[in-house]
Amino acid sequence: MKSLFLKLLEELSAGRSVVLLTIIDTMGSTPRGAGSHQLILEDGSAPGTVGGGYQEHLACEAGRKALREKTSFILPLVLHKDPKADIGAVCGGELRVFCQYFDRSVPSLMPLLDRTAQCLAEQQACRLFWDLTDPAHWGMALFTDDGPVCCGQSSYLQHLPEEPGRDRKIPGMVSLPGHSLYKEILAHPRHVIVFGGGHVAKALVPLLTGLDFSCTVVEDRSEFISASRFPDAAARITADFHHLADYVPVSGDDYVCIMTRGHLGDYDAQKYALSCHPCYIGVIGSRAKLAFVRSKLLADGFSADAIDACHAPIGLPISAATPEEIAVSIAAELIAVRARREGREKKDAKVWRAYRNEHYRI
Repeated sequence: MKSLFLKLLEELSAGRSVVLLTIIDTMGSTPRGAGSHQLILEDGSAPGTVGGGYQEHLACEAGRKALREKTSFILPLVLHKDPKADIGAVCGGELRVFCQYFDRSVPSLMPLLDRTAQCLAEQQACRLFWDLTDPAHWGMALFTDDGPVCCGQSSYLQHLPEEPGRDRKIPGMVSLPGHSLYKEILAHPRHVIVFGGGHVAKALVPLLTGLDFSCTVVEDRSEFISASRFPDAAARITADFHHLADYVPVSGDDYVCIMTRGHLGDYDAQKYALSCHPCYIGVIGSRAKLAFVRSKLLADGFSADAIDACHAPIGLPISAATPEEIAVSIAAELIAVRARREGREKKDAKVWRAYRNEHYRI
């Protein structure tokens, strides 16, 4: 979503009109869920996706119509046999796509997009609302901890006494008396702290960066943490692993990946991470090494439940061998954890998580 919003901002800043396609709700089985986006640009390109196949073809055609006619509307699509709206798909579901026309004449649009781009770049938590009560005269509001920024022809969102749907984590419609709103959480904290700068970390950081994670690498050897070795890292910290609290803060929203050069480094990093309660702790290593570190942590007074909640060994069990393969397994696990935290976990992922927890713990 970050890249699409930056592209939207770039096109509008250059004076070009854009249509944003957004799946606002679904029913049944569909290729993509609410919150999927695609742009329709004046040059004919269409970055992003709302599901592929004929469904996306129809959505893009509708988007091009919106671009030509300078209008906005909601497109319903039926993905099963229906005498009126069948599009030849067999997924069995239904969805609605909001085809949203943008140009620079939209009131207060550029300040909202600038603030959105800033939130996405800084991974500052923010929520975006659309007032779709009258899709042709839509309104938008970006809610952050600093308050809302509004734009569009509908002024309803400007006068809300409080942010609606605060407890809703997944994209979708929010109903208020007389109004239809769509809500999407645009930016979640996605900060990964990688302890260790070895081969796996070197392969992992650029992979995670491409998946919209922000990575900080922590090492006790300065030669293993250079800008040339980790050009994609948001931060590189040379630290004494015995005193990590003096160098790198860890919050409850952080993901921690531990892969230092030895048992004692891993022990120091895991001990510190456990005291900070991040949302994820993963530790690389053999079962013998993990058992050694576990025994020391138990002796330090950490509970067995807290230690067992760590992902050890780190990554999904896909028989990864090379640093690059191990990085893929770790990235896949972080994607799964992120989806669960953001309310996007699917049923098959829940089944797999239960199986993994039963069969792949030390």
